[in-house]
Amino acid sequence: MQVGDLVRIGANGVSQFRVLEVEDTRALIEPTLDAPGAYAFHMRLIDLVDWTDD
Repeated sequence: MQVGDLVRIGANGVSQFRVLEVEDTRALIEPTLDAPGAYAFHMRLIDLVDWTDD
């Protein structure tokens, strides 16, 4: 994972997130859609999957 990558949480995730920071085994991600209450949060790298449009 690198800063700027688009990811989902888990293989079956439907929401898209952008990677803001990568720190050791965690990443700071934020939703790509504007929504009330949306905020950046940390997730383990092993829980994130590259975004694909399939």
